[in-house]
Amino acid sequence: MNPKFTGFRGLLTDVVTALCVLLLGVTASSAANATALPPSVVDLMQAHGIPENSISVVMRKVGTNQNTISHNATTPRNPASAMKLVTTAAALQLLGPQHRWRTHALVRGKVHGNTLEGDLILRGSGDPWLVIERFWLLAQQLRGRGITHIQGDLVIDDTLFDRRTIEEKAIDGKSTRAYNTPPNALLVNFGATSLVVESDDDAVYVSADPPATTLQIHNTITPSNAACGGKGRSIRLDLKRSTSVTKLSVGGHYPVGCAASTFRRTLLPHGQYVYGVFKALWQQLGGTLAGGWHYGKTPARARVVAELESVPLAEVIRYINKFSNNVMARNLLLTLATDHPPSTPAKGGRVIENWLSQNGVAMPALHIDNGAGLSRKARISALGLAELLETATHWPWWPEFLGSLPIATVDGSLRKRFHNLAGPGRLRLKTGLLKDVRALAGYAIDRNGDIWVVVILHNHPQASSSVGIEVQHRLLETLFQ
Repeated sequence: MNPKFTGFRGLLTDVVTALCVLLLGVTASSAANATALPPSVVDLMQAHGIPENSISVVMRKVGTNQNTISHNATTPRNPASAMKLVTTAAALQLLGPQHRWRTHALVRGKVHGNTLEGDLILRGSGDPWLVIERFWLLAQQLRGRGITHIQGDLVIDDTLFDRRTIEEKAIDGKSTRAYNTPPNALLVNFGATSLVVESDDDAVYVSADPPATTLQIHNTITPSNAACGGKGRSIRLDLKRSTSVTKLSVGGHYPVGCAASTFRRTLLPHGQYVYGVFKALWQQLGGTLAGGWHYGKTPARARVVAELESVPLAEVIRYINKFSNNVMARNLLLTLATDHPPSTPAKGGRVIENWLSQNGVAMPALHIDNGAGLSRKARISALGLAELLETATHWPWWPEFLGSLPIATVDGSLRKRFHNLAGPGRLRLKTGLLKDVRALAGYAIDRNGDIWVVVILHNHPQASSSVGIEVQHRLLETLFQ
């Protein structure tokens, strides 16, 4: 046999042997790292007929490669609102905690004295927190410029976001629920109206907050002598929308002499809402608006007469994560793609994927469609989310990110959760909840002061029940025993 060939074959054998040893080592390491669920959790799930393959868990001390629990870590799962962690982390790093949005009021036409002989344009830049109090500040600025009467239309410029690509079908069919409000570049007060129902000894009253000139309320509620609690309050809402106005019939029965009840709903279409709320505010400030409204792009010759700067991004992500605000998260995803307008959810998703790749965070199971997790299609793995959360601890803006998370027993969506489990401030976790989905992800600080990454993604019909909460509780107990 050719000695050269014999030498090559020997070298090849050595290489193959080395690769086999390496692969066996990796496999052994992975097996050691894939630790089982605690017996208390297994017993609970078995008692309720919940299969172990329905849950993915990663619990890892920051700074180590060893997981205390790693169960179905690479399985793609629906994360529900835990997806907001991806959106807010990316925004914080890409935009910075002091990023601010600017909403502009512009005029097209001439101003003679206190009268605008032309249109007023409201141009949005995607501010996720343009609540009614701040919208009032914009109107007040405009009045401060000496304008009282507007003879033209209100023009709504929301062209920074592509409305055609934004899914408006409610995930649960409840389109009037505020959590289903679609995003918009000019998102005023989350598009929501609070209906306040109150009574005295003789009658029941209904009012809207904020008021809108485009909302007409017909109150047919019947006063009753039922108890104030339980089923004593029964309210029905019936909407009839036209191009210019929405008619709301409020029926049912309500106990006399009871405290007020508030129902927060999205009653008006976007443009009709912005116009109706602005006109009501404008009238309260002593102004008049003669025209109607329409969507349009700001013309080149329009002049800025008022500008409202938003609160900083660091404050925005606190609202998003602590209170799981869906429409704010969706606006934030679209903001990430405004360098190439009009922005779409798909563009925002690609920005995040590119950012993850550039930062070396492997999330192969990630599918982000709206940034809020209000979706049946969104997917992520527990390992991928854990990698992101641990990587975040090395970022300069990690304190702002950590501070945005709900604190167990203290605030946000965890205010009433995990009492008697750990001291205040030791559990900072984002919740997620949909039908058949429950999630929990973030950080835990054990009694030694060590920081742990925690990710629990549970997809099962019983996950969204009280059993799902108990599963999470027993998993977290392992860190504080």
